[in-house]
Amino acid sequence: MKNKLSYILILLMSASIFSCKDDEVVSSDGYSSDREFMTMFRKDDNTGKGDSDPYRCQAVNLNDIQLYWYGVKDCAGYEVKMALQPNVSSGLAQDWENPDYILFDTIVGPDVTDLLIKDLQYSTDYRFAIRTLSKKGEAYHSKWYGYGNGRQWADYLGITTGDRYNVPEVIVVNQVTKTTFRINIDRAYATSGDDGTFKTNFEVDENGNFVMHVITIEASPTNPQATVPEKWQKYSLTSADFQRGYIDIDGLQENSVYVINAENKNIPVRWDAIYNTCVIRMDGDPGDPILIKHFCDPNDTIAGATTYNASRLDTILSNYNSDASLAEGTIFELEGGKTYYLANNVSLCKGLTLRTKAGTGRAKVLMNGMSTVNGAAQTMNFMFGRQPQSGELGGINIKSLIFEDIDFDCPLAKNYGDGSATGNYFINMYSNGMAVTLQSFELKNCTFQRMIRGFVRVQGTNRKNFEKFIVENCLFYNCGYYDNNGRGYAWIAGDGTPGTGKSNIYANMIFRNNTFYDSPRTCFFTDNGKDLPWPSNIQYNITLENNTFVNYSTRSSGRKIFDLRYLPGGSKITVKKNLFILTKKDGDTRNLYMEGMDIRQINGSGEITFDVAQNYSTNTNLTSGNIFSASAFSASKNSAGFWSDYNLSGKAELEVHLGQNGISPTDLMTNPNPPYASPDANMHEVDNLDGLYYKNTDAVRNHEIYKLGIGDPRWAKTVMP
Repeated sequence: MKNKLSYILILLMSASIFSCKDDEVVSSDGYSSDREFMTMFRKDDNTGKGDSDPYRCQAVNLNDIQLYWYGVKDCAGYEVKMALQPNVSSGLAQDWENPDYILFDTIVGPDVTDLLIKDLQYSTDYRFAIRTLSKKGEAYHSKWYGYGNGRQWADYLGITTGDRYNVPEVIVVNQVTKTTFRINIDRAYATSGDDGTFKTNFEVDENGNFVMHVITIEASPTNPQATVPEKWQKYSLTSADFQRGYIDIDGLQENSVYVINAENKNIPVRWDAIYNTCVIRMDGDPGDPILIKHFCDPNDTIAGATTYNASRLDTILSNYNSDASLAEGTIFELEGGKTYYLANNVSLCKGLTLRTKAGTGRAKVLMNGMSTVNGAAQTMNFMFGRQPQSGELGGINIKSLIFEDIDFDCPLAKNYGDGSATGNYFINMYSNGMAVTLQSFELKNCTFQRMIRGFVRVQGTNRKNFEKFIVENCLFYNCGYYDNNGRGYAWIAGDGTPGTGKSNIYANMIFRNNTFYDSPRTCFFTDNGKDLPWPSNIQYNITLENNTFVNYSTRSSGRKIFDLRYLPGGSKITVKKNLFILTKKDGDTRNLYMEGMDIRQINGSGEITFDVAQNYSTNTNLTSGNIFSASAFSASKNSAGFWSDYNLSGKAELEVHLGQNGISPTDLMTNPNPPYASPDANMHEVDNLDGLYYKNTDAVRNHEIYKLGIGDPRWAKTVMP
């Protein structure tokens, strides 16, 4: 029925076109009102057939794309364009008409209604546009179908090519300096890493070596102006190179990013001819910190910027990614007491430090959230890594991303209680983002408000390896809840991509001296419950130490702190000196849930190390004497209690202690109860946590929570010794 209606609409629109020829009008854009009918690519939005349509647009043979569209009678032909998704997803005509963004632009005849585009880059998101051409000339061509605006799903076509088959790692780049690096070559075929397809997809010679002829080095699209000496642009490998096992490359530009490939010239298709790709950033010397002076443009066109007296920040950080005059590791400083904002997502693909200038108080950074459209807050996130450009198959190596002494907020973001929740994060990741290796990610002495759907999220099939991830001395409040049950994405949403097991953001993750205040969200640490085939070199090492949790994820059951059902063997979980509080005001009838741990299986070696000790709680809202309503650390099923022999401090220390003399939240602290005024849906929202601290009483001074330094130490500073 849907197709019949579409056909009727086409007939009606055609009749309308032919009926108004005598009253032709030329619009301000130079096009006649008597334009050709706009054709459309065939997709479920206009066929209603889904995958059952044999003439649907789709990827075939992994990296070929088959296009089909509706024919228009008596037209002159069709023009078809192709671009990478990140370059044209804005929907702006100026992007689609930028020749630097267009990968493919062709005209076909009036009788052609399909097109096969072969041998495209693997694992890449493409967008397509089409228009009907008129025999009468440009002014009569149809409007473009496919420009869209990124939100009207029926008005654009996006197709992602399939993932490439397993690729042997034959080149490794190291010894990187400002202008040189070494390419190590290992051609020997080995079964290690081979899933049975290496010899099917790659040529191996009679000596058992992968066949390769050429090394190519080119500037990354991050900095396309970077130069490469001619001899290295397409270097023919020699027997001496193979015998030596490496090539030393020189003459490159400091601070610039380069893409390195090894290719087999016997393979005609480039995307099949190359082996593993290396993406390398050259070294440089970071200069003095750069102060970003506050400037609120009175003519700023970003809605809400002048209302919040905010200075734009995202363009400065985005331009830094491609600025070869600034070395990785550059420190950017903000003026204390001033407000800055992000208008667009900011890709974090080059190491930096963003901090408030010392001695000036804290700066505030708004993740937009300064205006709404149809009631929805306009929000932006930081993004780990970035989307690939044409020819980029490798990953990104990032040194350190450090944020210090900043208040982050998204003022108009709404939780579920406001009627509809805002789907924002502090840092997210593109689903098609490039592989990322991050040496260090650090958040220190910052506050975070109104990150509703999640806090840190990684996603996609490409590898994500974080060598160090540390969050210290931070405050989190007014975050969540994304739905009525307090779900959304975890505080730290790990990879969990089925069938990979190559990623590890938990290699060295530390949360220390932080407070999480009544911010209902789903689990704290998760890898999405997938049983993955981890290699032996992957282990988790997570430390949760000296943190205070006030009403951790209390809206419904099932929201654990550790939701890591299948851990790689050799992992270590440290949980020490944390304070857990459940509290509410009189008349607040909501349930208070809190759950601890869900760990069901240890893969690989089957061994794990727990270091769980000196965790305490207050004595209200307990379940059978326990702060956890379910899944306690000491539980004998699906928790550390099942592996109690692996706990360094013994089985007894798996319990969360009340102390010799239990203490209530209101006896321990001033103002611990979240604001509540029934039936206020925002019952957990507070202006700040300035009034939250330990009481200076004998009951506090004599309790183990104070004497042993349990929880976030900032709240004990008011207590007399």
